[in-house]
Amino acid sequence: MQKTARKPVSRIRAAACALLFLAALADTSQVLAAETPHDYTLNVSAGGLKFSGQDELRHSLVYDIRFGYDIVGTSIVDSFGIEGGLSYASSTSSKDNTKARAYLMRIDAIYPFLPRKRLVPFLAVGAGGMVIERPTATEGSPLLAWGGGMKYFLTEYLALRLDVRQNILFNVGSRNDFQYMLGLSFLMDRDTKIRRLPLPPPPPAERKGTAAPAVPVIDFDKQQEPGKKAPEKPAEPETPAQVPLPAAVIAAPVAAVTGLLSQPEQPKTAAPQEAVAPAAKPVEAQPQPEPAPQTKVPVKVELAEPFAAPLPEASSQEMIESILCPLDPPATQKQRVLKKPSTTIFFDNGSAVIKPQFMPEINRIAAYVKKHPGSEVHIEGHTDRNGISDKNVDLSRARMISVRQALVKKIGRVKVKLTEQAFGCRLPIESNREEKGRSKNRRATIEVTPP
Repeated sequence: MQKTARKPVSRIRAAACALLFLAALADTSQVLAAETPHDYTLNVSAGGLKFSGQDELRHSLVYDIRFGYDIVGTSIVDSFGIEGGLSYASSTSSKDNTKARAYLMRIDAIYPFLPRKRLVPFLAVGAGGMVIERPTATEGSPLLAWGGGMKYFLTEYLALRLDVRQNILFNVGSRNDFQYMLGLSFLMDRDTKIRRLPLPPPPPAERKGTAAPAVPVIDFDKQQEPGKKAPEKPAEPETPAQVPLPAAVIAAPVAAVTGLLSQPEQPKTAAPQEAVAPAAKPVEAQPQPEPAPQTKVPVKVELAEPFAAPLPEASSQEMIESILCPLDPPATQKQRVLKKPSTTIFFDNGSAVIKPQFMPEINRIAAYVKKHPGSEVHIEGHTDRNGISDKNVDLSRARMISVRQALVKKIGRVKVKLTEQAFGCRLPIESNREEKGRSKNRRATIEVTPP
């Protein structure tokens, strides 16, 4: 009576497992069609296999090797995996101690709960067969299996794995075997877009000689929207100081201004005296000491801020502009070769708007940075010689910011190291004498250094 009561329960359980497995296979085509990241895995495990009482075999060790294909979504709804492999166990008979070997072949459907976390629990439903070789006979049985397990990622490519399975075999009636395993899971083709472990902290910046400016680490999770200006950006006029100027560039403006300021002092002091003398009486003109202190006032104002006062001679201004913004690249300047991957974006005269034909280049750089988180991105802004050097520095900074905002919008939530420099018209790569060369100097460059 007990045997007849247990058979319907076992058959109901087997039918339920079969329905779950068929539902898993029906969803496979839909999940495979989605464009989601995927992993190829190799799983090696060892554990124990407890045979049912009908097999008359003792509890024994089991060794398992499996290959899998995982589609990694964001939850159990859009994630799915298929695994297939072989298990081997060597046992002895509980009656006469004769040796027996068991081979278990099974294909499982895997449903992970948290597929992109470090700890990934999952459910499993499978089907296959078991072959038991005895000294007297060999018998085979089809089976359905259900169970679960979990993965704990030690690195991005290696995980510790635990599996538990209930194998329901059908030969004459049905019987249940219990299998548990512990092993390692190797990811042979991991999608780099998915990171289950946090990024390591960036290495400290190397300082050679004088103190180098710290490299800012930008976290795009906390950054403002690309279209908005950050509150600290108005303090960026310090960026031109990052480019060391020659001694001649520094000495020439000072010498020109001091020489020009020393000449006009005499006509300025003499003019008010000559105007007062003929209009006033000889007796009243003598006791007036006011013109003497007035001559000192303009000298103090001009010396307090010499570069703010306009230079009276256009030739001196042109000399300073020619030093700060050369017409041609210096003869001693070597042709600079940008690191790869890199790109150069050219602008219209007086504009900081990115042309549509250069957006594919920005998309290419953004795709590379997404695949290599932690990369260092360096952006530079340049102009031609038209206009005043100070205005050109502001224009080159505007081009640099425009490129940075477009790149940040495409990168999304990926951490990178970002450095920026605005050079104005100081570093031409072509001659500024013709429009062809000036169009090459109106540029912004992007260089990427992999982590």
